[in-house]
Amino acid sequence: MDDIILEETRVKSGRVEFNYELRGKLSHYFTTKCMYVEYGQEIGNVPKSILNISFVASVLPLMWLTDTVLWVDEIDRTFYDCVIRLKNAYQELYPQYPLKGRFVAAKTVYNSYEIKRECLLLFSGGIDAHVSYLRNREYKPVLCNIQGWYDDPDKTKIAAANADYKDIKAFARKEDVKFEYVKSNFATLVNNYEFKKNIQTKLGDSWWHGFQHSMSFISIAMPLAYIYGAKNIYIASSFAIGNPGKCASYATTDIEFKFATDGGCIHDAFDMSRQKKVQYLVEYQKKSGKPYPVRVCSFNDKNCCECEKCFRTILEIVAEGGDIHNFGFEIESSLKEHWENVFERKLYGFGVEGEKKKHWPDSIKRMKENYAKIEEKEFVDWFLNYDFIGERKKALRKYYRDNFGSILKRKIVEYREKEILNNDGDTE
Repeated sequence: MDDIILEETRVKSGRVEFNYELRGKLSHYFTTKCMYVEYGQEIGNVPKSILNISFVASVLPLMWLTDTVLWVDEIDRTFYDCVIRLKNAYQELYPQYPLKGRFVAAKTVYNSYEIKRECLLLFSGGIDAHVSYLRNREYKPVLCNIQGWYDDPDKTKIAAANADYKDIKAFARKEDVKFEYVKSNFATLVNNYEFKKNIQTKLGDSWWHGFQHSMSFISIAMPLAYIYGAKNIYIASSFAIGNPGKCASYATTDIEFKFATDGGCIHDAFDMSRQKKVQYLVEYQKKSGKPYPVRVCSFNDKNCCECEKCFRTILEIVAEGGDIHNFGFEIESSLKEHWENVFERKLYGFGVEGEKKKHWPDSIKRMKENYAKIEEKEFVDWFLNYDFIGERKKALRKYYRDNFGSILKRKIVEYREKEILNNDGDTE
């Protein structure tokens, strides 16, 4: 039988471990048989049926995608009842891929808790998170940062997580709000190679982006919402209404999360585009007269000012007449000179085709509307007239010409690794 059985939920102080058995084809999809979540406080008084939600939500989408079964001994009844609606919401996001599979609980438990505050806010320290915080500041939300890469061999991710902890802790202290930091290995549970090989092409999205991050973030926050008496878990929107983009965290999916009778989830600010959020943040910073640093770099301990996300955010800030130095972007030379230098070295690796289609149109529109108020006119003029597609093609040709030997060697190594994995799978 192809299934997962949650065999044990072990709690010690602030750490919960979920030990599970894998049977059949699912054994190829996992890198470990233990998921853990480590909170910054005792969780012994949180019912097991609520703690189990973290594990269930983190792996359940894989049951839907592989038509397999997840078995648990007990689960919160409110969450159990919302699973079918959650599944249907994801099916609407991915109509091309039938979601099947089953979730079976031996026992469901009716839980409830005393509501003491409006919200706990999932907080990364980026643009979306900061705007959601400012919009809901009056509630004094508990800020919650969840890191799922603690078993990843790439130690730069741990360094970035530690930087998150330091920065958000300082921000929470300044704002006089509670802060919870959570460590886990949920982001490394699934074998991405197997997922890509068997599912990703048909689904049209990756495991992390298409399903896991929202399911895990929200469910892992539930025990803290229970402890703090927070009625809702707030998660900042990634896409606005009408935007064709979609991901695991979406307005129609996040709102289906329910737990412990009254607990829910709010997908915040989905009425605002990314550019509108930056406009909101720039206006707030100007009114306050103080710097408002944000960090948008993924897996980095500061804004590198050389990646797609940094470039995108700088465009958005400039388009609103903001000073990038007030938002944590430390560039000493002129913006035009800086980015000319970056593109001379790195343009081959920029996904400019996708950026031009998905992210830049709103910024370009605001640059033209706001041109008189923008100080960085030299940079704006350069950006609006730069042939990104043509220059990237030239950069790619140069990169392949200069690095042909190393690229060929890497491809051979990757091919051999895949052959080894395929052969291992055939013999098991």
